[in-house]
Amino acid sequence: MRTLREKRGVSRQELGGRTNFSSSAIGAFERGDRAMEPGMIERVDELLAGEGLLKAVLPYLEEEGRYAPQFRDFAPIEKKAVSLWVYSTHVLHGLLQTPTYARQVFEDHWPPVDPAEIERRLEDRIGRQALLHRDPPPALCFLLEETFLLRRIGGEVAWREQLQHLLECGRLAHVRIQLIPVECEETLGSEGPMTIAETPEHRMFGYVEGQGQSWVISERKVVSEMVQRHANIRGAALSPKESARRIERLLRER
Repeated sequence: MRTLREKRGVSRQELGGRTNFSSSAIGAFERGDRAMEPGMIERVDELLAGEGLLKAVLPYLEEEGRYAPQFRDFAPIEKKAVSLWVYSTHVLHGLLQTPTYARQVFEDHWPPVDPAEIERRLEDRIGRQALLHRDPPPALCFLLEETFLLRRIGGEVAWREQLQHLLECGRLAHVRIQLIPVECEETLGSEGPMTIAETPEHRMFGYVEGQGQSWVISERKVVSEMVQRHANIRGAALSPKESARRIERLLRER
Protein backbone atom coordinates (compact mmCIF):
# COMPACT_ATOMS: atom_id res chain seq x y z
CA MET A 1 0.00 0.00 0.00
CA ARG A 2 2.78 2.45 0.91
CA THR A 3 4.73 1.54 -2.24
CA LEU A 4 1.69 2.23 -4.41
CA ARG A 5 0.92 5.48 -2.61
CA GLU A 6 4.47 6.79 -2.99
CA LYS A 7 4.64 5.65 -6.61
CA ARG A 8 1.46 7.64 -7.36
CA GLY A 9 2.80 10.69 -5.49
CA VAL A 10 -0.03 10.65 -2.95
CA SER A 11 0.63 11.71 0.65
CA ARG A 12 -0.85 9.95 3.66
CA GLN A 13 -2.91 13.05 4.35
CA GLU A 14 -4.31 13.08 0.81
CA LEU A 15 -5.20 9.39 0.91
CA GLY A 16 -6.74 9.85 4.33
CA GLY A 17 -8.88 12.71 3.05
CA ARG A 18 -10.22 10.54 0.23
CA THR A 19 -11.06 7.65 2.57
CA ASN A 20 -12.19 9.60 5.68
CA PHE A 21 -9.21 8.43 7.73
CA SER A 22 -6.49 10.48 9.39
CA SER A 23 -2.94 10.40 8.06
CA SER A 24 -1.86 8.56 11.24
CA ALA A 25 -4.50 5.88 10.56
CA ILE A 26 -3.15 5.47 7.01
CA GLY A 27 0.32 5.03 8.52
CA ALA A 28 -1.01 2.38 10.91
CA PHE A 29 -2.57 0.50 7.99
CA GLU A 30 0.71 0.61 6.08
CA ARG A 31 2.74 -0.65 9.03
CA GLY A 32 0.28 -3.43 9.76
CA ASP A 33 -0.49 -2.00 13.20
CA ARG A 34 -4.17 -1.73 12.31
CA ALA A 35 -6.28 -4.13 10.27
CA MET A 36 -8.11 -2.91 7.17
CA GLU A 37 -11.67 -3.85 6.33
CA PRO A 38 -12.20 -5.46 2.90
CA GLY A 39 -14.15 -2.42 1.66
CA MET A 40 -11.27 -0.14 2.59
CA ILE A 41 -8.78 -2.36 0.75
CA GLU A 42 -10.91 -2.25 -2.40
CA ARG A 43 -11.30 1.54 -2.13
CA VAL A 44 -7.55 2.14 -1.71
CA ASP A 45 -6.75 -0.21 -4.58
CA GLU A 46 -9.00 1.88 -6.83
CA LEU A 47 -7.72 5.25 -5.57
CA LEU A 48 -4.09 4.25 -6.08
CA ALA A 49 -4.72 2.48 -9.40
CA GLY A 50 -3.43 -0.75 -7.91
CA GLU A 51 -5.06 -2.81 -10.68
CA GLY A 52 -6.04 -5.51 -8.18
CA LEU A 53 -2.69 -5.73 -6.40
CA LEU A 54 -4.19 -4.93 -3.00
CA LYS A 55 -7.45 -6.75 -3.71
CA ALA A 56 -5.47 -9.95 -4.17
CA VAL A 57 -5.19 -10.30 -0.38
CA LEU A 58 -8.97 -10.39 0.19
CA PRO A 59 -9.38 -14.20 -0.08
CA TYR A 60 -6.58 -14.65 2.46
CA LEU A 61 -8.20 -12.23 4.90
CA GLU A 62 -11.49 -14.09 4.55
CA GLU A 63 -9.74 -17.39 5.30
CA GLU A 64 -7.92 -15.85 8.25
CA GLY A 65 -11.15 -14.60 9.80
CA ARG A 66 -12.61 -18.10 10.00
CA TYR A 67 -10.44 -19.35 12.82
CA ALA A 68 -9.75 -18.52 16.45
CA PRO A 69 -7.06 -15.81 16.65
CA GLN A 70 -4.39 -18.11 18.06
CA PHE A 71 -4.77 -20.58 15.16
CA ARG A 72 -5.00 -18.22 12.19
CA ASP A 73 -1.31 -18.09 11.32
CA PHE A 74 -1.02 -21.87 11.25
CA ALA A 75 -4.32 -22.67 9.49
CA PRO A 76 -3.03 -22.24 5.90
CA ILE A 77 0.08 -24.30 6.72
CA GLU A 78 -2.00 -27.17 8.11
CA LYS A 79 -4.41 -27.06 5.18
CA LYS A 80 -1.66 -27.63 2.60
CA ALA A 81 0.59 -29.89 4.68
CA VAL A 82 1.91 -33.10 3.15
CA SER A 83 2.64 -34.47 6.62
CA LEU A 84 1.72 -33.61 10.22
CA TRP A 85 3.40 -34.91 13.37
CA VAL A 86 1.32 -34.20 16.47
CA TYR A 87 1.77 -34.69 20.21
CA SER A 88 -1.35 -34.09 22.35
CA THR A 89 -1.36 -33.94 26.14
CA HIS A 90 -4.62 -32.48 27.51
CA VAL A 91 -7.23 -32.46 24.75
CA LEU A 92 -7.44 -34.25 21.45
CA HIS A 93 -6.06 -32.53 18.37
CA GLY A 94 -8.79 -30.73 16.42
CA LEU A 95 -8.43 -33.05 13.42
CA LEU A 96 -9.51 -36.01 15.57
CA GLN A 97 -12.39 -34.45 17.51
CA THR A 98 -16.02 -35.46 17.04
CA PRO A 99 -18.52 -32.58 16.80
CA THR A 100 -19.79 -33.40 20.30
CA TYR A 101 -16.29 -33.40 21.80
CA ALA A 102 -15.34 -30.18 19.99
CA ARG A 103 -18.51 -28.45 21.16
CA GLN A 104 -17.75 -29.44 24.74
CA VAL A 105 -14.23 -28.01 24.45
CA PHE A 106 -15.65 -24.70 23.21
CA GLU A 107 -18.43 -24.59 25.80
CA ASP A 108 -15.95 -25.27 28.62
CA HIS A 109 -13.67 -22.44 27.51
CA TRP A 110 -13.02 -19.77 30.12
CA PRO A 111 -13.80 -16.92 29.88
CA PRO A 112 -17.01 -18.14 28.19
CA VAL A 113 -17.38 -17.85 24.42
CA ASP A 114 -20.48 -16.36 22.82
CA PRO A 115 -22.89 -19.10 21.55
CA ALA A 116 -22.76 -17.75 18.00
CA GLU A 117 -18.96 -17.83 18.13
CA ILE A 118 -19.08 -21.42 19.38
CA GLU A 119 -21.16 -22.42 16.36
CA ARG A 120 -18.76 -20.67 14.00
CA ARG A 121 -15.70 -22.26 15.56
CA LEU A 122 -17.36 -25.67 15.56
CA GLU A 123 -18.15 -25.41 11.85
CA ASP A 124 -14.59 -24.38 11.08
CA ARG A 125 -13.03 -27.12 13.20
CA ILE A 126 -15.06 -29.85 11.55
CA GLY A 127 -14.30 -28.26 8.18
CA ARG A 128 -10.57 -28.60 8.87
CA GLN A 129 -11.02 -32.35 9.06
CA ALA A 130 -11.34 -32.52 5.28
CA LEU A 131 -7.56 -32.87 5.49
CA LEU A 132 -8.07 -36.46 6.68
CA HIS A 133 -9.71 -37.36 3.39
CA ARG A 134 -7.74 -35.14 1.01
CA ASP A 135 -6.42 -36.56 -2.25
CA PRO A 136 -3.48 -37.07 -2.27
CA PRO A 137 -3.62 -37.87 1.44
CA PRO A 138 -1.10 -36.36 3.87
CA ALA A 139 0.92 -38.55 6.24
CA LEU A 140 -0.54 -37.99 9.72
CA CYS A 141 0.97 -39.20 12.99
CA PHE A 142 -0.78 -38.47 16.30
CA LEU A 143 0.87 -39.24 19.63
CA LEU A 144 -1.72 -39.12 22.42
CA GLU A 145 -1.24 -39.35 26.16
CA GLU A 146 -3.45 -42.19 27.34
CA THR A 147 -4.06 -40.36 30.62
CA PHE A 148 -6.36 -37.75 29.08
CA LEU A 149 -8.30 -40.41 27.19
CA LEU A 150 -9.40 -41.69 30.59
CA ARG A 151 -11.34 -38.48 31.22
CA ARG A 152 -14.97 -38.69 30.11
CA ILE A 153 -15.11 -35.27 28.51
CA GLY A 154 -18.74 -34.51 27.64
CA GLY A 155 -20.09 -37.50 29.57
CA GLU A 156 -20.20 -41.23 28.98
CA VAL A 157 -21.98 -41.17 25.60
CA ALA A 158 -19.76 -38.45 24.14
CA TRP A 159 -16.65 -40.13 25.52
CA ARG A 160 -17.48 -43.50 23.96
CA GLU A 161 -18.37 -41.85 20.66
CA GLN A 162 -15.00 -40.09 20.66
CA LEU A 163 -13.03 -43.27 21.32
CA GLN A 164 -14.91 -45.07 18.54
CA HIS A 165 -14.04 -42.16 16.24
CA LEU A 166 -10.36 -42.53 17.12
CA LEU A 167 -10.52 -46.17 16.10
CA GLU A 168 -12.12 -45.23 12.78
CA CYS A 169 -9.51 -42.56 12.06
CA GLY A 170 -6.73 -44.99 12.94
CA ARG A 171 -7.98 -47.40 10.27
CA LEU A 172 -7.15 -44.90 7.52
CA ALA A 173 -4.00 -46.05 5.75
CA HIS A 174 -2.24 -42.68 6.05
CA VAL A 175 -3.11 -42.07 9.72
CA ARG A 176 -1.13 -43.43 12.68
CA ILE A 177 -2.55 -43.02 16.18
CA GLN A 178 -0.23 -44.06 19.00
CA LEU A 179 -0.78 -43.87 22.74
CA ILE A 180 1.79 -43.01 25.38
CA PRO A 181 0.69 -45.59 27.98
CA VAL A 182 -0.05 -44.57 31.56
CA GLU A 183 2.61 -47.01 32.78
CA CYS A 184 5.36 -45.11 30.93
CA GLU A 185 7.90 -44.10 33.57
CA GLU A 186 9.90 -41.61 31.49
CA THR A 187 9.34 -37.84 31.76
CA LEU A 188 8.55 -37.45 28.08
CA GLY A 189 6.79 -34.46 26.57
CA SER A 190 7.67 -32.08 29.38
CA GLU A 191 7.84 -29.25 26.83
CA GLY A 192 4.10 -29.66 26.19
CA PRO A 193 1.94 -30.39 23.12
CA MET A 194 3.22 -29.59 19.64
CA THR A 195 2.56 -29.96 15.95
CA ILE A 196 5.15 -30.22 13.19
CA ALA A 197 4.00 -29.62 9.62
CA GLU A 198 5.74 -30.31 6.32
CA THR A 199 4.73 -28.09 3.40
CA PRO A 200 4.51 -29.19 -0.26
CA GLU A 201 7.92 -27.49 -0.68
CA HIS A 202 9.22 -29.74 2.12
CA ARG A 203 9.76 -26.90 4.57
CA MET A 204 9.15 -27.83 8.19
CA PHE A 205 7.22 -25.60 10.58
CA GLY A 206 6.49 -26.05 14.25
CA TYR A 207 3.35 -24.94 16.03
CA VAL A 208 2.69 -24.66 19.76
CA GLU A 209 -0.34 -23.30 21.56
CA GLY A 210 -1.31 -22.63 25.14
CA GLN A 211 -3.18 -20.18 27.38
CA GLY A 212 -4.72 -18.43 24.38
CA GLN A 213 -1.33 -17.79 22.78
CA SER A 214 0.34 -19.53 19.86
CA TRP A 215 3.57 -19.56 17.92
CA VAL A 216 4.38 -20.69 14.39
CA ILE A 217 8.06 -21.64 14.44
CA SER A 218 10.17 -21.46 11.29
CA GLU A 219 13.69 -21.35 12.76
CA ARG A 220 15.29 -24.55 11.50
CA LYS A 221 17.23 -25.31 14.68
CA VAL A 222 14.14 -25.03 16.88
CA VAL A 223 12.02 -27.09 14.48
CA SER A 224 14.79 -29.72 14.37
CA GLU A 225 14.66 -29.95 18.15
CA MET A 226 10.88 -30.42 17.97
CA VAL A 227 11.32 -33.23 15.44
CA GLN A 228 13.83 -34.91 17.76
CA ARG A 229 11.49 -34.60 20.76
CA HIS A 230 8.57 -36.00 18.77
CA ALA A 231 10.72 -38.97 17.67
CA ASN A 232 11.83 -39.55 21.27
CA ILE A 233 8.23 -39.57 22.51
CA ARG A 234 7.17 -41.83 19.68
CA GLY A 235 9.87 -44.30 20.71
CA ALA A 236 8.04 -44.85 24.00
CA ALA A 237 4.58 -45.04 22.43
CA LEU A 238 2.57 -48.14 21.75
CA SER A 239 2.32 -49.26 18.14
CA PRO A 240 -0.82 -48.27 16.20
CA LYS A 241 -2.23 -51.79 16.59
CA GLU A 242 -1.42 -51.94 20.30
CA SER A 243 -2.91 -48.48 20.73
CA ALA A 244 -6.14 -49.55 19.00
CA ARG A 245 -6.37 -52.57 21.30
CA ARG A 246 -5.83 -50.30 24.31
CA ILE A 247 -8.67 -48.00 23.17
CA GLU A 248 -10.93 -51.02 22.61
CA ARG A 249 -10.08 -52.21 26.13
CA LEU A 250 -11.01 -48.82 27.56
CA LEU A 251 -14.40 -49.09 25.84
CA ARG A 252 -14.97 -52.55 27.28
CA GLU A 253 -13.91 -51.67 30.82
CA ARG A 254 -16.11 -48.58 31.25
